[in-house]
This record gives sequence, structure tokens and C-alpha cells, in this order.
Amino acid sequence: MYTRQFCVSANGIIAEVSPKNGELSNMLGEFAEVCTADGSNAVTVSRKSGVKYFMAGDYCGFVCLADGTLIEILPNTEGGTANARKLLCTEFCKRCGYEFRPLSFDPDMNFMEYFISVFAGETMKIIKSGVLSAYASREDNLTSVQGTIMFAENIRRNLVHRERIYVRHDVFTPDRAENRIIKAAAAILIKLTASSHSSHLLKEALSYFDEVVVPHNITAEFDKCINTRNTKKYSTILNICRMLLDKKEGTAFSGKYVVCAQLYKTEQQPQSEISKPQPQEKQLQDDPKDKNKIRQKLFGKR
Repeated sequence: MYTRQFCVSANGIIAEVSPKNGELSNMLGEFAEVCTADGSNAVTVSRKSGVKYFMAGDYCGFVCLADGTLIEILPNTEGGTANARKLLCTEFCKRCGYEFRPLSFDPDMNFMEYFISVFAGETMKIIKSGVLSAYASREDNLTSVQGTIMFAENIRRNLVHRERIYVRHDVFTPDRAENRIIKAAAAILIKLTASSHSSHLLKEALSYFDEVVVPHNITAEFDKCINTRNTKKYSTILNICRMLLDKKEGTAFSGKYVVCAQLYKTEQQPQSEISKPQPQEKQLQDDPKDKNKIRQKLFGKR
């Protein structure tokens, strides 16, 4: 759970590089080095008027650090923080295939909490509609015959304990790739959220997935996911999990002091367009096509 929050705009100042910032300077410095090594400018170190600052680059999203600091980076746009958050949340929904609902959008909720709330809601939707299960082969030392007797192993294990039989049998279990991925993501996000509602939903989901094991190789689990008619309802939640866990998606960032980071590449908007007069802004808000043009300028065509 985060204990303090910074809200900045893309290409804006996050914090000063100073000993008075203590551990924050060390953590941001390490993350800036990781970003530079990866060829991104999500967080950089710049000098202005002789003072060094940690700067947000051409990325929008959130970074949660190990000391409980949450850094929210919003796009440069008119309308203040509320409009910037709405634009960022809309972009996230389009990336993962979730239907953005303007009427239920809370402008006071930071982007990380919105991200977690969508994940928790989609997870509970799958649980209520019925979690998919699959047959899996298991080997157990049982007191009755189920499946095939493994004679060599049975002699080795039960030479003295004749009341037991070592067998290989199939069980119908929810422990399948899609559910393992969801559990791995839920285990991460429940530690981040400060929302009691999201925390309650994630706890309920984790208790439901009690039989599901947490995967050690998340990339291999994604490779096991097959897009069929039965798994169609998992589409949105798996897209969110890919954005969160799969570095190939280009939105998940990591670092020594980074607990979780979700950042989207943006295209810097010209300053002349940011400072357009208010009447024209109202016209853009009324026209959905113009809204889409603003989103494409910030995040590029998809």
C-alpha cells in the first residue's frame, strides 16, 4: 500500500536530486539508470538553473516504489488533473479491451487505483460466470485405486505400507494457465491498493483460487493460453495481466526498488496546441471524433 503520492505531468519535474529527499533520490536514481539502459526515457535526470531534477519523460502511467511512494504521470492536456486522468484511463481501457464508463469514472481516483479496480471487477465477473477448469494428471499415494497403478514406484514406496497404492490419475481442477496468471497478478495488486473495495474483491478472488498454484515462469504460462470460444471471457483480464506481467508488451517496467510500474509511451504534444483558447476546447469535448484525435496525438494511432 502506498503512503505518499506525487502527481506530475509528462516531461515534468518529479523531485529534486537532493540529500534531503533521502531514500527517494536513491530509488529514483536507480530507476532512471534502468530506464536509460532499456533505451527509454520514462524517468531521467536533468539539470535546470544549476539544479538537478528527476524528470518524467514521454510516458504516462504510475510507478510504485518500495518505500510506499506512488508516482502518477499524467498526459499534458487542458482541463486539469481530472481531464488528464480521464484521458489516461480511456487509453488504458482501449489497450485492454475494457469498455470505459464515463458516468462511473471518479476523477479523484488515481490511475493505479483505477487500474486495480478494473482488474478486480473483471476477475469477479469471471468468477461469477464460472471459472474454467481442466483435467490434469497427478500422481498420488492413495488408499484406493484411481486411474493407473505405477507398479515400480508403488513397490519402492509401499513395500511396508501395503494399505497404500501409488497411482496416476486425472483430476478436474481450476489450476490452469489462465487462472494461474490471474492469481499471480492479484497477489501483486492486493499489496498496492489503498481502496477497501478493491482489496475486498481481490481477497475474495484469491480465496476462490486457493487450489490454483502461483506460477514460477509467467512467460511460459502466457504461451499456454489458447484463444477459444470458451476462453473468450478471459480476453480482457488476460490483456491486463500481460500489460502488468509481460515485459514484451512494453508497458511493464521493473527496477531494484520498483514494486510495480505501468507506463505508456506518449507523443509529446506541441505547446501551441496545449495553449489553444477555451472555446475550441469546448468544441473538441462535444465532438467524439476530435476527442479521438487528441488521444491519437498523445498516445499515437493503435
